[in-house]
Amino acid sequence: MQKPFLTLLVVVCLVEFLTIPADSYAMMQKLTPEQREAAIKYGKKGVRMEVSDFIKEWSVNSGDKGFAFIITEFLALAFAAQQAAMKSTELNNFDIEDTLAKSAGKLVFRVTLFGSTDSFAKDYTAIVRVGDKTVPATFWNNPPGESYGDGKTKPAFVTDSDFYFPADGIDTNSMIMLVVQDKDGKEVVKFQFDLAKMR
Repeated sequence: MQKPFLTLLVVVCLVEFLTIPADSYAMMQKLTPEQREAAIKYGKKGVRMEVSDFIKEWSVNSGDKGFAFIITEFLALAFAAQQAAMKSTELNNFDIEDTLAKSAGKLVFRVTLFGSTDSFAKDYTAIVRVGDKTVPATFWNNPPGESYGDGKTKPAFVTDSDFYFPADGIDTNSMIMLVVQDKDGKEVVKFQFDLAKMR
C-alpha cells in the first residue's frame, strides 16, 4: 500500500537534490574517473528499474516506522545519468561536475516518517552515531505532513524530512546509526547503515 507513495517521494527527493544551488566497494566520496564511469553506467542501466530497486543499496526500511536512504556521490551521479537517459541525452562534463559538487563533503539522508497530525515532525532533528562518536545534523528540513491513506487507519500523515551531516571524520567503511529525535531528544526512529556495502 505504501510503495507507490514512497516511490514518488524518492523521485522528488533526488530531483530536488540535483537542483540545489550551489575501487573499494564502500561509500564513495571524491569519485575517481573509473567510479564516475561506473555510476553513469549504473544510471543508464537503471532506466527501466523501479525507484525502490534503483536505490535499494542505499536504503533502509523500518516498515511503518519509516524509510530512509542516503544520497552518496555515486547515487547522485547515477540518478543524474538515469534521468538523462530517460530523455535520450548524455551527461556532459559540466553536468557531472555540478552533480558531484552538490554532494561533496556531506552526508544527506531523506527520511519518510509517519504521524497522526500534519505538524508531527516540525521539531524533529537527527544525529548520526559512529562508534562512540555522535554527530549532529547541521541542517534539516521537516515539511508539514500530507494526508495519507483513507484516513481510517493510523498514522494518517506522512512527511519526507532531509538531514544533512558533514562527511569529514566519518569512516566510509563503518557502520553508522541515523537517529531521528523529537524536540526533547527522545528517539523517534533509527536506521542502521552499513557504509561498507554502499557506493
